Amino acid sequence: MDDDDVTAEIARQTVRAWPDLALGTKTARPKAWGALAAQGRTVAVLGCGIDQTYPPEHQSLRKEIESNGAVVAELPLGSYPHGYHFPRRNRIISGMCLGVVVTEAAIQSGSLITARLAADQGREVFAVPGFVKADNSRGPNGLIKQGAKLVETVEDIIDELLPQLDAPFRERLKGRVPHPVESPPQLGKAEATIYLALSFEPTHIDDLITNSRLPAADVAAHLLALELKHLVRQLPGQTYLRL
Repeated sequence: MDDDDVTAEIARQTVRAWPDLALGTKTARPKAWGALAAQGRTVAVLGCGIDQTYPPEHQSLRKEIESNGAVVAELPLGSYPHGYHFPRRNRIISGMCLGVVVTEAAIQSGSLITARLAADQGREVFAVPGFVKADNSRGPNGLIKQGAKLVETVEDIIDELLPQLDAPFRERLKGRVPHPVESPPQLGKAEATIYLALSFEPTHIDDLITNSRLPAADVAAHLLALELKHLVRQLPGQTYLRL
Protein backbone atom coordinates (compact mmCIF):
# COMPACT_ATOMS: atom_id res chain seq x y z
CA MET A 1 0.00 0.00 0.00
CA ASP A 2 1.39 3.42 -0.95
CA ASP A 3 0.23 7.01 -0.38
CA ASP A 4 -1.81 7.09 -3.62
CA ASP A 5 -3.70 3.94 -2.58
CA VAL A 6 -4.44 5.33 0.88
CA THR A 7 -5.64 8.73 -0.36
CA ALA A 8 -7.85 7.34 -3.12
CA GLU A 9 -9.40 4.60 -0.98
CA ILE A 10 -10.10 6.89 1.99
CA ALA A 11 -11.78 9.34 -0.37
CA ARG A 12 -13.70 6.50 -2.02
CA GLN A 13 -15.06 5.49 1.39
CA THR A 14 -16.53 9.05 1.61
CA VAL A 15 -14.09 10.34 4.22
CA ARG A 16 -12.39 13.68 3.46
CA ALA A 17 -8.80 13.61 2.28
CA TRP A 18 -6.34 16.42 3.07
CA PRO A 19 -3.45 16.49 0.59
CA ASP A 20 -0.79 19.17 0.87
CA LEU A 21 -0.99 21.53 -2.11
CA ALA A 22 2.53 22.80 -1.39
CA LEU A 23 4.30 19.49 -1.85
CA GLY A 24 6.51 18.82 -4.84
CA THR A 25 4.91 18.27 -8.21
CA LYS A 26 5.55 14.51 -8.14
CA THR A 27 3.90 14.06 -4.75
CA ALA A 28 1.07 16.52 -4.28
CA ARG A 29 -0.54 15.94 -7.66
CA PRO A 30 -0.88 12.13 -7.44
CA LYS A 31 -2.30 12.28 -3.91
CA ALA A 32 -4.75 15.07 -4.64
CA TRP A 33 -5.80 13.72 -8.02
CA GLY A 34 -6.19 10.28 -6.43
CA ALA A 35 -8.69 11.69 -3.96
CA LEU A 36 -10.47 13.72 -6.63
CA ALA A 37 -10.61 10.81 -9.06
CA ALA A 38 -12.23 8.73 -6.32
CA GLN A 39 -14.90 11.46 -6.03
CA GLY A 40 -13.74 12.41 -2.56
CA ARG A 41 -14.11 15.83 -1.00
CA THR A 42 -10.65 17.29 -0.74
CA VAL A 43 -9.37 20.19 1.36
CA ALA A 44 -5.99 21.91 0.92
CA VAL A 45 -4.55 24.13 3.68
CA LEU A 46 -2.18 26.82 2.41
CA GLY A 47 0.99 28.10 4.02
CA CYS A 48 0.46 31.52 2.41
CA GLY A 49 -2.34 34.01 1.81
CA ILE A 50 -5.52 32.69 0.20
CA ASP A 51 -4.86 34.95 -2.80
CA GLN A 52 -1.70 33.02 -3.70
CA THR A 53 -1.02 29.54 -5.02
CA TYR A 54 2.19 27.80 -3.98
CA PRO A 55 3.80 26.42 -6.00
CA PRO A 56 2.35 28.41 -8.94
CA GLU A 57 2.33 25.38 -11.25
CA HIS A 58 -0.38 23.82 -9.08
CA GLN A 59 -2.97 26.41 -10.13
CA SER A 60 -4.99 23.85 -12.14
CA LEU A 61 -4.88 21.42 -9.22
CA ARG A 62 -6.13 24.16 -6.90
CA LYS A 63 -9.08 24.91 -9.17
CA GLU A 64 -10.00 21.25 -9.25
CA ILE A 65 -9.85 21.03 -5.45
CA GLU A 66 -11.97 24.19 -5.10
CA SER A 67 -14.64 22.69 -7.33
CA ASN A 68 -14.80 19.49 -5.22
CA GLY A 69 -13.91 20.74 -1.75
CA ALA A 70 -12.12 23.78 -0.40
CA VAL A 71 -8.81 25.66 -0.21
CA VAL A 72 -8.31 27.42 3.13
CA ALA A 73 -5.69 29.63 4.79
CA GLU A 74 -5.35 31.51 8.08
CA LEU A 75 -2.68 33.96 6.94
CA PRO A 76 -3.57 37.48 5.72
CA LEU A 77 -3.94 38.26 2.04
CA GLY A 78 -0.61 38.74 0.34
CA SER A 79 1.34 36.59 2.81
CA TYR A 80 4.35 34.97 1.14
CA PRO A 81 4.85 31.19 1.56
CA HIS A 82 7.80 31.41 3.95
CA GLY A 83 9.20 28.10 5.13
CA TYR A 84 8.28 28.78 8.74
CA HIS A 85 4.60 29.12 7.80
CA PHE A 86 4.24 25.43 6.99
CA PRO A 87 4.90 23.81 10.39
CA ARG A 88 2.44 26.32 11.84
CA ARG A 89 -0.04 25.45 9.07
CA ASN A 90 0.27 21.74 9.91
CA ARG A 91 -1.56 22.19 13.22
CA ILE A 92 -4.66 23.20 11.21
CA ILE A 93 -4.44 20.08 9.07
CA SER A 94 -4.17 17.80 12.10
CA GLY A 95 -6.80 19.74 14.04
CA MET A 96 -9.41 19.37 11.30
CA CYS A 97 -8.91 15.60 11.11
CA LEU A 98 -10.01 12.62 13.18
CA GLY A 99 -6.69 10.99 12.37
CA VAL A 100 -3.45 11.47 10.48
CA VAL A 101 -1.92 8.77 8.27
CA VAL A 102 1.81 8.86 7.50
CA THR A 103 2.75 6.67 4.54
CA GLU A 104 6.24 7.95 3.72
CA ALA A 105 8.44 10.36 5.66
CA ALA A 106 12.13 10.94 6.25
CA ILE A 107 13.26 11.72 9.77
CA GLN A 108 13.11 15.51 9.20
CA SER A 109 9.83 15.41 7.27
CA GLY A 110 7.05 17.89 7.93
CA SER A 111 4.68 14.91 8.03
CA LEU A 112 6.19 13.96 11.37
CA ILE A 113 5.47 17.46 12.66
CA THR A 114 1.84 16.94 11.66
CA ALA A 115 1.79 13.53 13.36
CA ARG A 116 3.20 15.01 16.58
CA LEU A 117 0.65 17.82 16.52
CA ALA A 118 -2.13 15.30 15.92
CA ALA A 119 -1.06 13.30 18.97
CA ASP A 120 -0.92 16.49 21.07
CA GLN A 121 -4.46 17.33 19.90
CA GLY A 122 -5.79 13.90 20.82
CA ARG A 123 -6.15 12.69 17.23
CA GLU A 124 -5.39 9.20 16.04
CA VAL A 125 -1.99 8.64 14.42
CA PHE A 126 -1.59 5.89 11.82
CA ALA A 127 1.52 4.77 9.92
CA VAL A 128 2.15 2.46 6.98
CA PRO A 129 5.33 0.43 7.57
CA GLY A 130 8.03 0.40 4.91
CA PHE A 131 11.34 -1.20 4.02
CA VAL A 132 13.69 -0.76 6.96
CA LYS A 133 16.61 0.55 4.88
CA ALA A 134 14.63 3.14 2.92
CA ASP A 135 15.03 6.73 4.16
CA ASN A 136 11.39 7.56 3.50
CA SER A 137 10.29 4.62 5.68
CA ARG A 138 12.18 5.76 8.77
CA GLY A 139 9.43 8.22 9.69
CA PRO A 140 6.43 5.84 9.69
CA ASN A 141 8.47 2.98 11.14
CA GLY A 142 9.58 5.27 13.96
CA LEU A 143 5.99 6.34 14.64
CA ILE A 144 4.93 2.70 14.92
CA LYS A 145 7.66 2.11 17.50
CA GLN A 146 6.29 5.10 19.42
CA GLY A 147 2.76 3.69 19.45
CA ALA A 148 1.15 4.79 16.17
CA LYS A 149 -1.36 2.31 14.79
CA LEU A 150 0.09 0.12 12.06
CA VAL A 151 -1.87 0.24 8.80
CA GLU A 152 -1.97 -2.59 6.28
CA THR A 153 -5.28 -1.69 4.61
CA VAL A 154 -7.63 1.29 4.65
CA GLU A 155 -10.02 -0.86 6.68
CA ASP A 156 -7.57 -0.58 9.59
CA ILE A 157 -8.08 3.19 9.56
CA ILE A 158 -11.84 3.26 9.11
CA ASP A 159 -12.53 0.59 11.73
CA GLU A 160 -10.50 2.58 14.27
CA LEU A 161 -12.36 5.81 13.51
CA LEU A 162 -15.90 4.37 13.30
CA PRO A 163 -16.76 4.92 17.00
CA GLN A 164 -15.96 8.65 16.62
CA LEU A 165 -18.36 9.20 13.71
CA ASP A 166 -21.97 10.32 13.82
CA ALA A 167 -24.42 7.42 13.91
CA PRO A 168 -25.88 7.88 10.37
CA PHE A 169 -22.44 8.16 8.81
CA ARG A 170 -21.20 5.21 10.86
CA GLU A 171 -24.04 3.02 9.62
CA ARG A 172 -23.37 4.05 6.03
CA LEU A 173 -19.74 3.04 6.34
CA LYS A 174 -20.61 -0.27 8.00
CA GLY A 175 -22.71 -1.14 4.96
CA ARG A 176 -20.08 -0.15 2.45
CA VAL A 177 -19.12 -2.51 -0.35
CA PRO A 178 -15.35 -3.09 -0.56
CA HIS A 179 -13.84 -1.57 -3.65
CA PRO A 180 -12.86 -4.34 -6.06
CA VAL A 181 -9.14 -4.89 -6.47
CA GLU A 182 -8.06 -3.95 -9.96
CA SER A 183 -6.01 -6.53 -11.80
CA PRO A 184 -2.70 -5.35 -13.28
CA PRO A 185 -2.83 -4.25 -16.91
CA GLN A 186 -1.81 -6.69 -19.60
CA LEU A 187 1.97 -6.81 -19.90
CA GLY A 188 4.21 -7.76 -22.77
CA LYS A 189 6.45 -10.80 -22.38
CA ALA A 190 9.55 -8.84 -21.41
CA GLU A 191 7.67 -6.53 -19.01
CA ALA A 192 6.00 -9.55 -17.38
CA THR A 193 9.38 -11.24 -16.97
CA ILE A 194 10.80 -8.23 -15.15
CA TYR A 195 7.65 -7.70 -13.10
CA LEU A 196 7.69 -11.31 -11.89
CA ALA A 197 11.40 -11.01 -11.04
CA LEU A 198 10.55 -8.20 -8.61
CA SER A 199 9.19 -8.58 -5.09
CA PHE A 200 8.05 -6.31 -2.28
CA GLU A 201 11.68 -6.14 -1.12
CA PRO A 202 14.06 -3.87 -3.08
CA THR A 203 15.88 -5.60 -5.92
CA HIS A 204 18.96 -4.13 -7.60
CA ILE A 205 18.81 -3.56 -11.34
CA ASP A 206 21.89 -5.76 -11.83
CA ASP A 207 20.00 -8.69 -10.29
CA LEU A 208 17.04 -8.01 -12.59
CA ILE A 209 19.34 -8.02 -15.61
CA THR A 210 20.84 -11.33 -14.49
CA ASN A 211 17.54 -13.00 -13.62
CA SER A 212 15.66 -11.81 -16.70
CA ARG A 213 18.54 -12.51 -19.10
CA LEU A 214 17.60 -9.36 -21.01
CA PRO A 215 19.98 -6.62 -22.22
CA ALA A 216 20.61 -3.90 -19.65
CA ALA A 217 19.13 -1.19 -21.88
CA ASP A 218 15.93 -3.21 -22.35
CA VAL A 219 15.57 -3.81 -18.61
CA ALA A 220 15.95 -0.08 -17.88
CA ALA A 221 13.36 0.80 -20.55
CA HIS A 222 10.85 -1.77 -19.29
CA LEU A 223 11.32 -0.66 -15.68
CA LEU A 224 10.46 2.89 -16.72
CA ALA A 225 7.35 1.61 -18.50
CA LEU A 226 6.32 -0.32 -15.38
CA GLU A 227 6.86 2.79 -13.25
CA LEU A 228 4.56 4.79 -15.54
CA LYS A 229 1.93 2.07 -15.06
CA HIS A 230 2.33 2.43 -11.27
CA LEU A 231 3.39 -1.21 -10.94
CA VAL A 232 6.98 -0.56 -9.88
CA ARG A 233 8.74 2.01 -7.72
CA GLN A 234 12.39 3.05 -7.98
CA LEU A 235 14.31 3.48 -4.74
CA PRO A 236 17.76 5.00 -4.16
CA GLY A 237 20.74 2.96 -5.31
CA GLN A 238 19.15 1.68 -8.54
CA THR A 239 16.85 -0.67 -6.64
CA TYR A 240 13.21 -1.39 -7.48
CA LEU A 241 10.25 -2.97 -5.80
CA ARG A 242 6.85 -4.19 -6.91
CA LEU A 243 3.76 -2.20 -5.87
